Order: sequence, then structure tokens, then C-alpha cells
Amino acid sequence: MRVYHEAFRPRKTPVAGCPADPRHIRFFFLLSGWLLWSGYCQAQHASGYEVSGDIAGLASGSTVYLINGSQRKIIDSATVTQGQFTLRGHLAEPAHMYLHAGRGPASKKLADILLDNQTVQVQGSAPAYEQVTVRGSAIDQQWKDWLQEDQTLAQQRATLKKEAASWLAKNDTARANALQQRVAGLQVDRVNVLKAYVQRYHDTAAGAALPTMCTLGASLTGNDYVEMYRVLTPRWQHSSFGKEIMTQATKKGGVQK
Repeated sequence: MRVYHEAFRPRKTPVAGCPADPRHIRFFFLLSGWLLWSGYCQAQHASGYEVSGDIAGLASGSTVYLINGSQRKIIDSATVTQGQFTLRGHLAEPAHMYLHAGRGPASKKLADILLDNQTVQVQGSAPAYEQVTVRGSAIDQQWKDWLQEDQTLAQQRATLKKEAASWLAKNDTARANALQQRVAGLQVDRVNVLKAYVQRYHDTAAGAALPTMCTLGASLTGNDYVEMYRVLTPRWQHSSFGKEIMTQATKKGGVQK
């Protein structure tokens, strides 16, 4: 006959916090499963993009398309209802997207979006590029801040080029040459502004995307590309944007030190 000390006698009552009733156990597992599934669904939604649009003048029943700019490939579409539409999905990494209304010759480009897995709002007073704005994306705003600054310099450069051509037509080479030097200087300024933005946003998709999206390719040397690549964090160096930067660097003879 086994004799137990009182302190070690097997308990006949359930340990506190552990339900003995099978119904309670079943409820506990059902609740745990529901919480896990709920968390999973929320995580899936949070990890995807959502483009919520409200553009006056878009015909109900028409279709808007989200196009990967580098691949020229449609990745999503939505039907318009009273000017509103919603696009949802998931991106493996951020990408430069075009938002178009319709397809074929009648297609209208509504917006450029540097899109990641976030929610953005697209609003417009008319289905025209100049009338549409994009809000809600930090990286898209970073890119467009650079674009605005670059366009200001580009416009100044274009104006000076016209003036230089005008003086050259009048055989005033002295004034034409002085203006052409300023034109060249503004192009250098544009390259330096690009590099400054890449440095500022070296740890975001915008910093990695800028060298691949700008129109300065003809003015960038291989070493310019390498310089911008080197300031990026490893994550963005290994992204599609980073790989494209190094592709351009290699084509132009850039050497990574």
C-alpha cells in the first residue's frame, strides 16, 4: 500500500487556470484558433497595398488599370462606380506604377505612383493627369518632392537654352557661350540634387528608385551610379531598383570600389 505525504498527495481537483470540463477545453481551443486566424487576416491586409480612388468624370462601368512601369505589365484592375474604385493586392517589393483609365488608343494615364504595400488615396476633379493627386504614401511623396525640384531646374535650363540659341542666331557667340555654360551648370546641379535625395532617403524605396526613374541617364556616369548604389542600405542594394542601378553602372563602365 502506497503512502503519500500530504504535500505530495495527487490532487483530485483541477489546477487553477486549467478547465476540467471538456466543453471549456473545446471553447478554449476554438477561441485560440479564431484569434490566430483573425491575426493572420489582419496581417495579410496590412501587408498588401490598397489604392482607393475617387475621380470625378470617370464613367461608371469603365475600368482602371494598375500597370508596372518597368515591366509594362498590368497587375491589377477595378471597375469604376460613380467615379470611385478600389485596387487591392500584394507587392513583393515597391514598384513604379502607372494608373490608367481604359486600354488601347483611348487609354488615359491618370497618375504615376511609387507604390508599396500601403494604402494610398487617388483623388481628382477630372480624369486628367494634371488634375489627379496621390496621398498616403511616404515614398511616393519623397519621389515627387525630388521631381518638383528637378523640374524647376530643368525648366530654367530649357529657358536658357532657348536664349542661347537666340543669341547664336544673331551671331553673338559671346553671350551664347556664356548662357551655354550656365546651361551646363544647371545640368550638374540636377545630378547633384538627385544624389542628395538618394543620400537623404538611402534607407527607403524612394532612394533606391530615383536613379532608375529619373530622366538624367545621359548625364550620369558609371561612377555616378556606383556612388548612389553605395549609399543605399543592403536591403535596397539587393532590391530590383538596386540591381538596375548596378546594371546601368556596368553599362557605363562604373567601378565599385
